[in-house]
Amino acid sequence: MSQSAKTFHLLPGEEMLEIQEFNDSLPETPPSAIRDLEMLAGVHRGKDIGKRGPVVASIPLESHVGIPEYDKYEAEFVRDGERAAKNLLFRYPNLARNTLLRFAELQGVSNAPSREEELGRIPHEIRYPEVDPVARQLTEERGWGWPYYGAVDSTLEFTRTLIAYCRSQPSNMGFLQQTFIGRDKNVHRMVDALDSAVNWTTRRLDSNKEGLLEFRKAIPRGIENQVWRDAWDSYHHADGITMANHDSGVASTEVQRVAYDTLLDAAELYQELGNSQLGEELSKRANTIRHQLLGKFWNDSRGGFFVLGLDRDKNGNHRQLTIKTSDMGHLLHSRFLADDIPSSTEMVESIIIQLFSRELLSCSGIRTLASSEKRFRAGAYQNGSVWLWENYLIAQGLDYHGYHGLASFLKRCILDVIHTTRRMPEYVRGGFDNTHRVNTRKITVWDSANKRKNVAEEPPQDIHATTAAAVLAIKLEHNKMPTEAKDGRKRSLETKVLATIPFAH
Repeated sequence: MSQSAKTFHLLPGEEMLEIQEFNDSLPETPPSAIRDLEMLAGVHRGKDIGKRGPVVASIPLESHVGIPEYDKYEAEFVRDGERAAKNLLFRYPNLARNTLLRFAELQGVSNAPSREEELGRIPHEIRYPEVDPVARQLTEERGWGWPYYGAVDSTLEFTRTLIAYCRSQPSNMGFLQQTFIGRDKNVHRMVDALDSAVNWTTRRLDSNKEGLLEFRKAIPRGIENQVWRDAWDSYHHADGITMANHDSGVASTEVQRVAYDTLLDAAELYQELGNSQLGEELSKRANTIRHQLLGKFWNDSRGGFFVLGLDRDKNGNHRQLTIKTSDMGHLLHSRFLADDIPSSTEMVESIIIQLFSRELLSCSGIRTLASSEKRFRAGAYQNGSVWLWENYLIAQGLDYHGYHGLASFLKRCILDVIHTTRRMPEYVRGGFDNTHRVNTRKITVWDSANKRKNVAEEPPQDIHATTAAAVLAIKLEHNKMPTEAKDGRKRSLETKVLATIPFAH
């Protein structure tokens, strides 16, 4: 057995199949968020970012060009494109404008199962089989048509980004009358795209007896987890072996958060546009989601935390996925835990204590999965690694709730990762040695419990759009945000939490 194999932790029922090592010397050129965004946007000058539409999700370093493992996502992914556009809206408004136009042009106009297309749905992944070998491979192996629509949150993120763009400048409200040619070859306005996206969302909610937004693949080889945490083994139960029941719908905590804010944003906009009846209806739907989140997604054990989500048993009854993940931190970046509910302060404090515990916090930031969970591995794609864009999202949520010292700490972690790895990585390892590290090997195992191969560890993409956008946003907001909580209770909690972190200095 190789030394590399000896240092890898196999889960019960796993058998090692292959370990592939990669050369990963440090790049000579220091990383630059603007330069990387120029490359991702296909332009040569920073002021032109957004001129050609959305950024691609990722690109490899020059030393990794031609290596498939480092060039997996050089395509348009709606979730990543919208995140980058929204985080940089104040600096590059044209990136948001042209990203929105591009995705509106591809909005679903029919029900086509091979693409998982639905009326009003925004795509997940945009590729062109005639020039993209990855697209041809996915079509051959999984039967996907293009664009592929298998995401439950891309339509929500599109709606939120559109409303944010319209509200960013008074003159931007006129963008709702901007025309474009849709997939049906007809002329539409952006307000039509908004209506269609909202209608898709409400139809999905109507199909669920609890008023939640669930995901479930429509084709046999479609994406199983149609959310940002999209690895096949990301949604599992506490035993670490039993996966979420994908034969029924799965309700992600993170998606309910996005749906809640989307409905509130849309309700306020429609009220402003004079459609008070629709505004009131959307507000009621949002309140239903909030009620369900508070009642079904909170778990009182182990200090209290929001679970990853809900699946269903064979009788259709909800079951909690009772694992601790970074997704609970997404709830901070939301109006969901605003002060108008009695338990909001205590729940926010519980989330913070969980996120900054030794289980979830590494020197690089908050891990995707707590180290106490059965399926945790420091280099696992979404079961232990640290994602930089996600840590920035959580930092934004901490700022929103007034915990500026903890937000500043996470932002410093992100910048330290960039400085050390000398790139804008998709994610880094969530290890324990107080060193920022990227995976340099691809490890494939056989999972006998789930009867499938699993790429249990692989290198991250070198230059990722969501990371570059987060880094640039952090640098642009430098000195604009407070560095500690102003409220006495919050400042006391910050002091207590930071005192428990050995590398907080």
